[in-house]
Amino acid sequence: MIRTLQVVQHLRPGGLEKLVLNLVRFASSNHRVYIASLEETTTSAISAWPELAAFKKQLIFLNKPSGIHLHTAYQLRKLVNKLKITTVHSHHLGPLLYSRLALLGLSTTHIHTEHDSWHLEEPKQQTLTRWLLKNKHVELVADAPTIAKELHQRLGRPADHIINNGIDCHFYCIGDQADSRHDLALPQEQILIGCAGRLVTEKGIDTMLLALSSLPEHYHLVIAGDGEQLSNLKQLACRLQLKHRIHWLGYCKNMRSFYRAIDVFCMPSRHEGLPLALLEAQACGKPIVASNIGAIPDVAHPENSVLISPNDPVQLAHALEHVLTHKVNEKKTAHFIQHVADVRTMTAAYEALAK
Repeated sequence: MIRTLQVVQHLRPGGLEKLVLNLVRFASSNHRVYIASLEETTTSAISAWPELAAFKKQLIFLNKPSGIHLHTAYQLRKLVNKLKITTVHSHHLGPLLYSRLALLGLSTTHIHTEHDSWHLEEPKQQTLTRWLLKNKHVELVADAPTIAKELHQRLGRPADHIINNGIDCHFYCIGDQADSRHDLALPQEQILIGCAGRLVTEKGIDTMLLALSSLPEHYHLVIAGDGEQLSNLKQLACRLQLKHRIHWLGYCKNMRSFYRAIDVFCMPSRHEGLPLALLEAQACGKPIVASNIGAIPDVAHPENSVLISPNDPVQLAHALEHVLTHKVNEKKTAHFIQHVADVRTMTAAYEALAK
């Protein structure tokens, strides 16, 4: 049996973390998958993300202190030996570093996926990543063609494989809008713009609030997610007199209903890789307005999406009005995502690399 250990920085609700959880959920019968989170404890992680409870037996939390901590690499090495791991699959720089240290002298297969390239703009991160990936024993995966191109430019090494991020297109699919709005206690008569993700500066929700202030009164904003910028964003909404037009859902357990309830999905991010939320929204038939950055152009339906510059609320408002006044073919959008980004295709591709 193949035994894979997915190594992540933490397990908080987010695109990368949902993807890794899907690699556990959709693993084939001859493939046992575990997840090692460098940070946190089982209790704190499940408290923040209750969905993890169903996978508790396959989750290991190393509770790493802040900063570089070599004992964590030792813990990871012990885990590899104890679980008889045949493949380690790391995600992003911290897990790459600790995985390389843990695997020194071992013949264990190492796969590393880069989910974006913007963090490599920082010279120290670029230098360390380049050094860690010098070893040709690491199979480098990019999660989209654009990311592969940017990695080659920044690291001087081409990706060995391109495997698009995937979502469960059997679950995320077109559904009844009125029922979904009822489920989430959202207004039936308003036009709803949806944003989802961690409420951090990189997501550009402040740009969305500024754009909303210039849109008609019956345009409302629904935000699914929580994060460090929540208080600042609520203060901005009050200053812009938008409080009555914004619906803060916080952590949303039923994201399928969220996507079905909205009229358009908006992602005004300043930095992105290949965001799962964008895939999920389109799988539910929704048009998108998003920043023209990262791998977003790789997965945006060519007819039912508008891509814009980040940090431009005027352009964002115009794009939203354009999308909301043109009819969208929901089935065509959903079929597009089924073709380019289904989780079963993604899982099979990663399993083909594991040994």
